[in-house]
This record gives sequence, structure tokens and C-alpha cells, in this order.
Amino acid sequence: MTKNNKQADLDARLFQALLDIERRAKEREQAIPAAMVEQANWKGMAFTLGGIRVLALMDEIRELLPYPDSITAVPGSKDWLLGLANVRGELVPIVDLQHFIGAAPVILSDQARVLVIRNLGMSTGLLVGSVQGMRYFSADKRIPGAIFEGALGKYVYDVFGLEDGVWPVFSMAALVNDKRFMGVAA
Repeated sequence: MTKNNKQADLDARLFQALLDIERRAKEREQAIPAAMVEQANWKGMAFTLGGIRVLALMDEIRELLPYPDSITAVPGSKDWLLGLANVRGELVPIVDLQHFIGAAPVILSDQARVLVIRNLGMSTGLLVGSVQGMRYFSADKRIPGAIFEGALGKYVYDVFGLEDGVWPVFSMAALVNDKRFMGVAA
């Protein structure tokens, strides 16, 4: 067998192996009950803002931190920008999200947490009153056409309804695209 024939044979075997992997994946996908797929099709982080329980898509949150021990104030900034914190060598602005949306500032306690988001290559920490953890929702719990009023309204793009109440979905993308959020100078 020549070198070209050996390569062609190897290519054909690799292609056949890929086809076999694809076939097995499709067989396994069909074996998964539809109910299992539907149950966990949306997952978010639950937290409170001004006494309201809200969710954020897990993909929008990079990490969850306790309130930093040391924050350096930024002179001439809005009062909702608490300052800069050194998080593993990266300077991260810490914003009191609750105060930014017009509610009273977060009262620092053991429950207060910082949700770290990433935008345009830069991290931002959002201080919230408490975090309830991850929540999973199936698509049938979505409330179609729901409009959320008030200060949160312009950041809410979806709403879920459960036995324990309504869960608005807070959009971190809408937040970072808000000109007011990007304008931290007082």
C-alpha cells in the first residue's frame, strides 16, 4: 500500500468512526424521556433586590463572592458605585445593584453577596441582599407576555410563575447596556 492509500484508508476509518459516534449519540438522545429534558431547560441564580426575588440566567454570572474585606472608594463617583475590590489580582468595580435600581442600599450582613458578571472583557461585582441559589424551571412555567412594572421593569425580560410566586428574570445584558449604569461619574 502506498503512502497516499494508507492516508486515504486512515481518513475513511476516522470518518466511519465519527459517523458511528453520531449514530450512538442520536440513539441515546432518543432514549432520554422528554419529561427529563423539559424539567431542566432553564436554570438561573435566585437573589433578592429590594425585597423582590429575581433570577438571572446562570450563563450571565461568572462567580459568586462574599462581600470583599477591602473596597477602595472612587472619588467623584455615583453613590451606588461602592468602589474597587482586588479579586485575585483583578480590580473589580463593586456596585450596589439594589441602590442602583432605586431601592435602599443593601444592608451588609452575612447573607449579602456579590454576583460577578463579565462585560466587554471587564468584570463587575453586583452587591445583592441575599442569594437563594440555583433554580431550575421548565418552559411551561414561563408566563407569556408578562410585563414587570417598576424600577426593575426595564431589566426584566421574562417571568416564571410557580406555586411560591412570580419570578422575574433580570437581564445582566440589559443592565450593562444601560447608559446610566455605564456613567459612574457623579
